[in-house]
Amino acid sequence: MKTGTHPVLFGIALFCLLSGILPVGFAGPADKEPLILNDKQPSLIKPTLDTRVRYEFGDQDGLEASHAGTIRNRFGLLTREINGFQGFVEYEGTHTVDRQSYRAASVHGPANKTIIADPESNELNQAWISYTSPDDIWGVKVGRQGINIDNQRYVGTVAWRQNMQTFDAAGVTWSPSDDVEVYYGYIWQVNRIFGSDAFAPVHTDFKGGSHLVNAKFKNTPLGTLTTYVYSFDLHNLAGDANSNTSFGATLAGPLFATGLSYYAELAHQINAYDNPIDYNANYAHASISGDVVDGVKGTIGVEYLGSDNGVGYKFPLGTNHKFNGFADRFLNTPAGGLTDFYVSAATKLDCGAKLAAFYHYFEDDGLDTGLGQEVDLVISKDLGRGFSILGKGAYFWGQSGLPDTARASVEIGFKY
Repeated sequence: MKTGTHPVLFGIALFCLLSGILPVGFAGPADKEPLILNDKQPSLIKPTLDTRVRYEFGDQDGLEASHAGTIRNRFGLLTREINGFQGFVEYEGTHTVDRQSYRAASVHGPANKTIIADPESNELNQAWISYTSPDDIWGVKVGRQGINIDNQRYVGTVAWRQNMQTFDAAGVTWSPSDDVEVYYGYIWQVNRIFGSDAFAPVHTDFKGGSHLVNAKFKNTPLGTLTTYVYSFDLHNLAGDANSNTSFGATLAGPLFATGLSYYAELAHQINAYDNPIDYNANYAHASISGDVVDGVKGTIGVEYLGSDNGVGYKFPLGTNHKFNGFADRFLNTPAGGLTDFYVSAATKLDCGAKLAAFYHYFEDDGLDTGLGQEVDLVISKDLGRGFSILGKGAYFWGQSGLPDTARASVEIGFKY
C-alpha cells in the first residue's frame, strides 16, 4: 500500500473536530412550527431535504489513490395522506469538487485511479403515489420508489452511495393480522447508483419484468419466519447475465433462554429469463448475537455464497456494501464463490457516539483458497436538529492475487 497522507488518522481527527464544533442545539428548520391550512389540518404539501457532504479516500494496490469530495442533495415534496392517498416527488443531484480526483466507476475520472462509485448526476429520484386501506390491512404504491426488503441483501436502495438506487415499480402489501405480512412487487426498471451520465454497458440501468414475493410470519415458536421468491428479469446494454431466480427462507429470534439471538437463512438460485449461462448455486447465512459485556453487543457469523459453472451467487439489486466488508472487494461474488467468517462488536460511547468494529476472513466456497481478511471501523453521532456525522474506515489484506485495499470517509448529513 502506498504511503503519504494517512486517510484513517485524517478521518478520525476530522470526525472529532466536527463533532465538537457542530452545535447539537443548532436552531435549524426543525425548530419551525409546521405550516397549517387551519387550526386543525397540517399543510397539504411538506417539503423535504436530504443533504450529505462527504470526503472519501480509496487506495487499491496497482492503482492511484482517489480523493472524492462530493455533496448530495435531495429535494422533495410529500403530500399529506388524504382518504388513504399520498404522493411524493423528489429530485436528486450529486456534485463533486474535482471530477479528476477519483474514478467514479466508468462515468468520469482517470481510469488509473481507485473506484469510488459516486459520479456526478442529476435525475428524478422518486415519483410515486400510494394508497392505504382504511383498516390498514392492505396498501399499494406505484411509481419510481425506494424498495428495501428485510436486510436488503436481495433488494435495497444502496444508501451508502450518494446516488440512490430506485425502482420503477408497483408493490402491494397485505397484513391480515399483526403476525402476517405479505409483499408482492413488480419492477420494470432499475435506476442504479451510477447516475444520469452512465455510459459503459455494464453500468447502465436495468430493464425487464422482475417479480418480488416476500411473506413474513411473526411470533412462531422459533421466532420470525420469512419466505421469499425473487425472480429478476434484468437486461441492460451489457446483456442478461444478471437475470436469476432465488428461493429462500429465514428464521430469526431469541435463542431459547440464553439471552442470545440468532439468524439463519438458506436459499437456492438458478439462471432465469434470457441469461445465457446455465447455473444453480446455494446460499446460507447464520449468526448469533448477544451482549459480550455490559454495553457491548457482539456478533459472530458466517455467510456462504456458492458457485456453479464459473458463476457465483448473485445479488444484482442488493445493498451489497452492507455485507462482506466495507472495502467493497466483493460487491460482485467471485466465480469460485465466497465464504465470509466474521465477528463484530458495537457499543455506545459516553459522548453519545455509536462505535462498531468488524473482522472478516474470506475463502472461496470450497474452503480451498484464502481470499483475504479485512478490518472495518464505523463511528457515528446524531447531533440533533436533523444533523448527523459519520466516519468509516476499512482495510483489506488480499490473498490469491487480490489487491490490498484501503478506504476511509467522513461525512456530515442533514435531513428535514
